[in-house]
Amino acid sequence: MSESIFFNPGQSISSSFDFDEAYTAAKIYRHKATKPLLIVQEKDGQPYYVFDESQAVKEENAKAKEFAILKRITD
Repeated sequence: MSESIFFNPGQSISSSFDFDEAYTAAKIYRHKATKPLLIVQEKDGQPYYVFDESQAVKEENAKAKEFAILKRITD
């Protein structure tokens, strides 16, 4: 069972079709800013996005899309 979350895609820190590239970008950003990050994907075959966890939208709106959380980076 996956956990879903809503984000405005325009607020992504990074995106890539390769999970390893997205993960590397997240680790680099996390080293500079100590905020928890999430690697998410809208659905299979779509790009992976890196978001600051605090930018999550509380409820669905016109600009927000639903993403499945794949990895939470806190260290």
